[in-house]
Amino acid sequence: MSASSYPITGRSVAGSTAVELAGGTAQWRADLSPSAGGAGGDPDPHDLLDSALVACTILTLQLYAKRKQYPLESVEVSLTHDEGGGSYRMNRKVAMTGALDAQQRADLLRVANACPIHKALQSRFEIATELA
Repeated sequence: MSASSYPITGRSVAGSTAVELAGGTAQWRADLSPSAGGAGGDPDPHDLLDSALVACTILTLQLYAKRKQYPLESVEVSLTHDEGGGSYRMNRKVAMTGALDAQQRADLLRVANACPIHKALQSRFEIATELA
């Protein structure tokens, strides 16, 4: 099992439902959705999870197309999710622009389904929690 290169840390923001997150040199925030009492200015945890797949899909396609010298100009990914009955279904749509032929488009779709976050999300998760 490989380890993360650095821990992702978070801390509560006093007087708010928001949290500050950090990993390496990057910093970002999250909050509850407005319907759950959040302010609405930051993504909620589900948005962060969904955005991880969107970002990984785009980055993976860009790297692969560059390596294969495909004429990919841009990638846009739209994702919604449905939750219920013990499942979390992500519905992803991938739009690509550029002078791509049918085989290149099919190859890129195959690669989208093999991006690291896609593979992780289809794997079995184990979460160990302990007091610090």
